Amino acid sequence: MKKQQQQGFAVLTTVVILSIASIAYTTHMAYLQLIDNKVLANYYRNNEAFANAESGVNLILSKLNTVTIATEMIDNLPFTYPNQVISTTPYQVTVSAITTNKLQVSSIGYSEDGSALRNISVEVYYYIDFDTPIAPLLSNGKLKINASDSINDGCGGLSASECRAPGNIARKVTVSHPASSPITSSQAMPNESIINEADMDVVSLIDSNTTAISTLCLGDIEGTGNSLNLNAIYGPLVDEEGATRFQEVSDNQWGAVASITSPIFDEIALIEDATHAGSLFESTFGVTWESAKTQFIHSESVAYIDMTSINTVSCSEELQYIDDEINLIYIKGDCVIDPLDTLTSNASGMTADNHFTIGSTDNPKMIFIEGGAFVAPVNIASTVIGMLYLIPATYDVVDTNGNAVYIDGIKQTQQEQDIDIAGMHVNGSLLSEYNCTASVADNVDNGIQKHFSTRYDKHVLNSLYKQLGMTPSESHSQLVAGTWRDF
Repeated sequence: MKKQQQQGFAVLTTVVILSIASIAYTTHMAYLQLIDNKVLANYYRNNEAFANAESGVNLILSKLNTVTIATEMIDNLPFTYPNQVISTTPYQVTVSAITTNKLQVSSIGYSEDGSALRNISVEVYYYIDFDTPIAPLLSNGKLKINASDSINDGCGGLSASECRAPGNIARKVTVSHPASSPITSSQAMPNESIINEADMDVVSLIDSNTTAISTLCLGDIEGTGNSLNLNAIYGPLVDEEGATRFQEVSDNQWGAVASITSPIFDEIALIEDATHAGSLFESTFGVTWESAKTQFIHSESVAYIDMTSINTVSCSEELQYIDDEINLIYIKGDCVIDPLDTLTSNASGMTADNHFTIGSTDNPKMIFIEGGAFVAPVNIASTVIGMLYLIPATYDVVDTNGNAVYIDGIKQTQQEQDIDIAGMHVNGSLLSEYNCTASVADNVDNGIQKHFSTRYDKHVLNSLYKQLGMTPSESHSQLVAGTWRDF
């Protein structure tokens, strides 16, 4: 009997121990399952917060790809959306400026129950583009460029930071209309059959005063083509598809190159069809030069310098008086640079050079020169940061007594045919309305040459057009490599 009791106690003890072990095991398994559920829940909520934070970044990228929205946002930096965080807010994103074309985007995403959050930070390049000129050099006529000159299509020889804006390469190296020719006296006058003999002396005078072919380009250009020494060109001569990057424009086709309307001409009647503009100026601004310059002279937002007046001080001194807020300058006649107004730079391994610079990368200028150019001693460079537009002047034809010549009551005029751009440096784009735009780098007595240089800078042109209140054409963005951070 006693032995049976001992056996029963042993069985009971075993059962109790097994029960306790089973309960402990079940409890442990339940605890592990609870931990797994919490881990999965945390993982889910963390991913939910990350997805919401990423949505905030995508929101900003979508805004930067829409012109009107991007402009409004960038004009109001730092930008935060939404302004306040509530229980149902999936994310809050903040945008701040790093440089003129780089943004810092920070987005905090929240899980639905608010128990998890993720912070994503990334840097973004942004571009608000305008219908700026597409090449570093554009001409409504022939071009004569020497090997010692420099036409840079954007970033050639520069580091990424110096170039400042990725995608800064010009679509075209040069754009020109080399077949264009000036209006001769016979085109401006009535048919010779109705001109009496008394007028023939006047006709001869007009013929002698009107140059049908530029003297700068005469003998240097065969036929009607340009004279471009390819050694002066920096960058590829063909595009990615193998097409030439030298564009020659046919009659009435300038509109295919550039066509915009500008608020700076809002009081001037636009030409009816910019896609069939008759000149480079009309296709670029949508108005005629004659109507534009009338407004330039009287506009408070334009600095007008008349160098044909005998009472005017040196052009370089006049330019230094201009308020920094003025971004458009109209100069009539030659702009003579006084050496006293220049600065001296001394590059490593090079001799010191004097230079006179108009505009800056952050404050570029649009300069129109009618009937003239920058004139400076051979050791002085004249630099424009922005856009330089050269316009030929129109003069009255006068007889031997200095009187204006009229035929059938119409005053006879003649227009300048060529312009010498040697010694001019442009960072942005240069446009010329002359029938011949040439760089005459003749040797002087001391062996120094005056060279022409232009470098395309899309960032500078976009900044200039924005300052002038132009209407943007498109907007886009690009993530900065290596800047993505998530926490």
